[in-house]
Amino acid sequence: MSKAWKNGSSKGWRVIRQRVIARDQCCQQCGQNEGSMHVDHIVPKRLGGSDLMENLQLLCQSCNLSKGGRFFSTPLT
Repeated sequence: MSKAWKNGSSKGWRVIRQRVIARDQCCQQCGQNEGSMHVDHIVPKRLGGSDLMENLQLLCQSCNLSKGGRFFSTPLT
């Protein structure tokens, strides 16, 4: 596995990212559709999540940073 793939900077990741953006079109948590948008792993990669479309969602920067590698159902502490 290449270092580029681990960091999410491969050509394949960029294609998947554009598909998620086209599919979701707004933050899946708060509905915002302006500003910096992030493609988020619903199940974080560090917990075994994949790069499959079913595990990806579009979040605004604020929602993605508040999630911080956890599930949204986990209380933020």
